[in-house]
Amino acid sequence: MKKINLFFATLSIVLLASCSSNEGDINTLQNIENTETSQLKSYTLKRNADGSYYMDFDVAENTQIDTYKKADNSNEIVLSEGNQVTASRQGTEFTLDNNLLKVNILEAKNGKKSYISVEDDGINKSGRGVTEFLYDYSITKNIDGTFTLDFEVNDNVTTDFVYNKNENIYEVHLKSGKSTNKTFSRNLDILQNGILKIDFVNHKNARSSESEFATRKPKAIVVQDIYDGSVY
Repeated sequence: MKKINLFFATLSIVLLASCSSNEGDINTLQNIENTETSQLKSYTLKRNADGSYYMDFDVAENTQIDTYKKADNSNEIVLSEGNQVTASRQGTEFTLDNNLLKVNILEAKNGKKSYISVEDDGINKSGRGVTEFLYDYSITKNIDGTFTLDFEVNDNVTTDFVYNKNENIYEVHLKSGKSTNKTFSRNLDILQNGILKIDFVNHKNARSSESEFATRKPKAIVVQDIYDGSVY
């Protein structure tokens, strides 16, 4: 009797190990499949000091990037399968239309959509960069789904990075003051509603933090990986 019980116990362990192994293999295959079906690995939206915007895309092999200008002046980026191996990194330059930039990204293979909207003043004739405080900035969507904000400020500008819980906005407050740091980088998580908002708040009056003395530009909104564009 003991030998029979031992046999069934051993058999149970083998079966459980086999099921666990199969489940692990299935999960691994699903992760690989999800990675392979994603045409867009990452991208970077950069605002240059001269006022131009540039997007750099890191895509899967055999991915073709086509850019279209729509009737509402938004820019549509369509990622589709190409017939030949293309470079993984490709870039596109954009210009503001009435101080607004809209970029819609569609992955034809899986139907994913991402939207980017930027409100800005365009070219700063002073030659000091984006604003009198901000020199340039970039927003990068990383492979793991997080975002990185990199920016550089002008001389004698203080920086305060805060999260506005009431408005769900990451705010970069800039004003005149003594500072030794000019370049900054922040890693940001996409919010639960799939929307990331970033405002650069330029304080004209260094003694006050009131909104009447501040301008919120550039303002960026990113809507990530959705299947219905109604939220945009």
